[in-house]
Amino acid sequence: MLTTNQRPASALTRLHDRLSRETRAEVHPDRGHRGLYSTDASLYQVEPVGVVVPRTVDDVAAAVRIAAEEGVAIIPRGGATSLSGQTIGDGIVIDFSKYLNRIGIVDRDSMTVHVEPGVVLDRLNAHLKPMGLMFGPDVSTSDRATLGGMIGNNSAGARSLRYGKTVDHVRAVDVVLADGTRAKLGPVSPAELDVLCAREGLLGTAYRTVRDEVAGHRDAIVARFPHILRRVSGYNLDEFIPGLPVRAPGWADDPWEFNLAKLIVGSEGSLAVLTGADLRVVPIPPFQGLVVLSFATIPAAIDRIREMVETGPAAVEMIDRTILDLAAESPLYSQYLDFAEGRPEAVLAAQYYADSEAELAAKADDLVRRFEGRPGVVGIRKSLKDSAKDGFWKVRKAGLALLMSMVGDAKPVAFVEDTAVSPEKLPAFYERFQAIVAKHGVRASCYGHADVGCLHIRPILNMKTERGVEGLRGIAREVSDLVVEFAGSMSGEHGDGLARSLWNRKLFGEEVYGSLRRVKAAFDPENRLNPGKVIGETDPGENLRMGPEYAAREPASTELDFSDQGGFARAVEMCTGVGACRKPAGGTMCPSYMVTRDEMHSTRGRANALRLVMTGELPSSGAFANDTLMEALDLCLQCKACKTECPSGVDMAKLKAEVLHQYYGNGPRPLSHLLMGRIFRLNPLGSAMAPIANATLRSPAFRWLLEKVAGIDRRRTLPAFASRNFRAWFDRHAVDPGAGRRGSVVLIDDCFTTYNNPEVGIAAVQVLEAAGYRVGLASLRCCGRPAASKGLLPLARELARENVEKLLPYAREGTPILGLEPSCLTMFVDDYRDFRLGPDAKEVAARCDMVEAFVADPGNAPDLEFNPLDGRILVHGHCQQKATLGTAGTSAALRRIPGAEVRELDSGCCGMAGSFGYERGHYEVSSALAERVLIPAAAADPSATLAAPGFSCRSQVHGLAGIEASHPIEVLARQLRRGRSVGG
Repeated sequence: MLTTNQRPASALTRLHDRLSRETRAEVHPDRGHRGLYSTDASLYQVEPVGVVVPRTVDDVAAAVRIAAEEGVAIIPRGGATSLSGQTIGDGIVIDFSKYLNRIGIVDRDSMTVHVEPGVVLDRLNAHLKPMGLMFGPDVSTSDRATLGGMIGNNSAGARSLRYGKTVDHVRAVDVVLADGTRAKLGPVSPAELDVLCAREGLLGTAYRTVRDEVAGHRDAIVARFPHILRRVSGYNLDEFIPGLPVRAPGWADDPWEFNLAKLIVGSEGSLAVLTGADLRVVPIPPFQGLVVLSFATIPAAIDRIREMVETGPAAVEMIDRTILDLAAESPLYSQYLDFAEGRPEAVLAAQYYADSEAELAAKADDLVRRFEGRPGVVGIRKSLKDSAKDGFWKVRKAGLALLMSMVGDAKPVAFVEDTAVSPEKLPAFYERFQAIVAKHGVRASCYGHADVGCLHIRPILNMKTERGVEGLRGIAREVSDLVVEFAGSMSGEHGDGLARSLWNRKLFGEEVYGSLRRVKAAFDPENRLNPGKVIGETDPGENLRMGPEYAAREPASTELDFSDQGGFARAVEMCTGVGACRKPAGGTMCPSYMVTRDEMHSTRGRANALRLVMTGELPSSGAFANDTLMEALDLCLQCKACKTECPSGVDMAKLKAEVLHQYYGNGPRPLSHLLMGRIFRLNPLGSAMAPIANATLRSPAFRWLLEKVAGIDRRRTLPAFASRNFRAWFDRHAVDPGAGRRGSVVLIDDCFTTYNNPEVGIAAVQVLEAAGYRVGLASLRCCGRPAASKGLLPLARELARENVEKLLPYAREGTPILGLEPSCLTMFVDDYRDFRLGPDAKEVAARCDMVEAFVADPGNAPDLEFNPLDGRILVHGHCQQKATLGTAGTSAALRRIPGAEVRELDSGCCGMAGSFGYERGHYEVSSALAERVLIPAAAADPSATLAAPGFSCRSQVHGLAGIEASHPIEVLARQLRRGRSVGG
């Protein structure tokens, strides 16, 4: 088969033209999209011929047919969370995740549901939950993994001890065969099988071949297929021999029937292209509990797994010291580590399901009784309420990405991380595995599904060196020998892909491997469907994303400090493709992806584009001057969520600011950058001429002109100016007689509060004075956030240095420095550290807090009393606040109001993001983000008070829906029992 580079340009043009004419799909032949789809979560990188995003199943069938006629391969793709390279290749990538993601009717009688391949697992479970149902397999990437990918991979996850693998839950599949023919594959009777085998064409050939290969090589299949639960290597020929596949203990399997759907599961898209599936669903267990055991050593933990399994858990999961240490360094995951006792080298967690609280408690107590005081056990913790949300699961699910957050070029590499053996053999297997790793002079991390003998052991290698690549090859070869010796599988759930297909011949032996090859040929005689996967002998040390030849050109110097990540290039390379930024709902990352569902607009897509420009694989005419990169960065709202929610710690807001600085340098910039970046110079002028300025801002003619000249969308009205600014009010206000009895605070009177929304500052002063504090204003020019967001980093640094010098004396004398605007305060707390201002910036940051979080603490404000509020308060946290400061203090402050029911919305980013929502080209995305959760939630509860600390958030809901939102400090001021009215 010709590679992309070998095909004539005319042939590629014809291919892309046909795909555009003969389908309704999005077709992306450009080099930029091909680069973005050249990687997944694996080590590998292979540029595709093009990208097709189908809107319908007809689009899929047409694309497969056209590819067959043009002699091009097909690479099916869902969330691309593959660790083995299944979703990349030299062909047409079909991305199912954007459009083909519908959920069908749930049949309660048959306990099945029909799904399209792009449905994300968490979304399916959210759909099933009101009916008391769920999908059994539970992968760690459940918030972005698609069901199509799970079927292609035969995924299992944490609950396989109870629910087995995906193959156990698939009843039937809709597929497109290699020639473009559509088919439904499901259970068939013997008579139906005879009819199907007699048919002409690909479908008949496939049925005959599978029937005959199993009949002719039955004994070899029985002998060579690993007799373990967690075997996903190869094709599932064992499913065609009744009683052969290993199921979860107690699993109620359906009566055996010949079912080709069972063969499609785990075939990695190499036999047919999946377009739908009928899935079996299971009841949600009424009661769930977790018992976590901390062990002094890993061998001590592994030796006790069988005894833990005897107590009847649904899962026993393991994480090691390496993951615990990395989680401790993460702003998000460090708060979830209370499950570990002391300083264990390994933690084992047993998840229990039960039909009653008493049964749950009995199971948990049985485990505790067996292990309490035992040698090697350094701690035990029970969690019998809402254990599915326990911190252990958050850290365990983030295990892979946390490992990849290691700073430097040496990383825990996925290539032998998925071996599985019979659980009773695991202690001996682990010891031998570690000996192989040690022989090669490296160490390995360890986590995973201890209960079923599938530990994810990852050797730490530097793949940018020849020594690292040779270590990969050598370790893989020796581990594959060890797996065969222990009658195990090279893959327990992550699949073969480019990493492990090479070892299937050794694993299954020549006779069975020959059958696997003939099955592949029957379904795909031209080898067009995901070639090289399952049946293939690709060297696992080839096609590396970052191999010995890898070289990234980074700026000679940067305005921001990237030393904590090992430099600018390594900060970009922190993205390993795990795709946590692709979750379609929940949390904040990544806002633009949540509404566009485009790979380009995920944090992963942006990091990939940036890396490809730095390596020259995407051309640039200057410093980062590449259209794909600029388009990808354009919809980055710089919300900072990736810094916290990405387990690898990719900080795209910081990277974008540096790229914009490097890109524009000292040259001309868009007028919108200059206006917004220096808005602190415009706001005083606007406020001084407020009546005239406000009338001008409302004028349609002016808004039209502003759009043409400065790129500000005419559908937006810029915030109105206050005739009496906050500082003017403060200088003249009558100080509360009790102010000062508890000391002093400094209030950061930011630009928006001062000139646009003085009511917020007035409310803050009233609350703080009522709490006993004398308030002083910081009177800074600007925090520097607008300048930094536009890449005007020298100006932002100048402001940062000026502000640190001004606030440092207050910090050193212990005076609290309080902020009203989260985007400003996060500059002090987070961004200033990146400007190389030394320890002074850290001293100032340590004294900073949101004003409402400060008064939330009764120790700071014991005298505050509030009038009751009979109603709900909906809290929408600012995205940068959620990423850096957290919103707990905001909610806690509002809960001081008697009678108030405070509910924090999982509303992500409002979509305004400072100036982002005002700029031409952003209106639709900005509006869609607000309409995703925030505006519907507020509109559905009109009697509730909407509290939002962010000025841009309040402006967004008012501008789009006419909804009035208050700063939390305004809500507190209105309810003050002994305060004056706001604005007094």
